[in-house]
Amino acid sequence: MVNAMEWQKQRCWQPNRNAEMMCVKVMTDEQLEILRKQIAVYATICEQLIEMHKNISAHQDLAGIRLGNMYCDPLLGSGGLKIASRQRWTPTAMQLQILERIFDQGIGTPTKEKIKEITNELSQHGQISETNVYNWFQNRRARSKRKQ
Repeated sequence: MVNAMEWQKQRCWQPNRNAEMMCVKVMTDEQLEILRKQIAVYATICEQLIEMHKNISAHQDLAGIRLGNMYCDPLLGSGGLKIASRQRWTPTAMQLQILERIFDQGIGTPTKEKIKEITNELSQHGQISETNVYNWFQNRRARSKRKQ
């Protein structure tokens, strides 16, 4: 049961109106301290979740796709989807040499198996996904057609 002292009326100052009003204390000092501690723990958990979320979002899967360029954001609640900002791939000089050499062999657009092989070879020279390889071949073929 709540002690009568806990319900004592206090004078409160309202900064917007420079006026006083009567306030009622609805929590004990102990309850307020427990609430402060819970909020501090919750804030720490939220910071850790945000950091985990950033780390997970930064790493694309091997195919370069996160649920069709969308990902679930645990901070949005149940079922909320958020569009991921795409990380742009910049090929290294060695990767470009290898890709150009393969393109010059006249393969056209490689098969899925060939793309996997190429991706494995290129991953030794920097981060790359199968999607990057596929798109590079599509774009390179389009560039060569425009030049003709």
